[in-house]
Amino acid sequence: MSVQERRIRLRRTGIIPPDARVRHYDELTDDAQDAVFEGAGRPQTVPEPGDLDDGDVVKFTDYYVVRAR
Repeated sequence: MSVQERRIRLRRTGIIPPDARVRHYDELTDDAQDAVFEGAGRPQTVPEPGDLDDGDVVKFTDYYVVRAR
């Protein structure tokens, strides 16, 4: 049986929930920066880095909410 890798999708958002964890791009690990760079502004999923969770908001070129799949 194969283990399916968790993936994330980034969605641009203008609304940041008050309880969201907001992360700045330059504070992320290299793996998370790569995932944000790949996924921002594109309708695709990317492998989930260990330091981003579902519901996190990342400040990159805009604000992006992380959705785990």
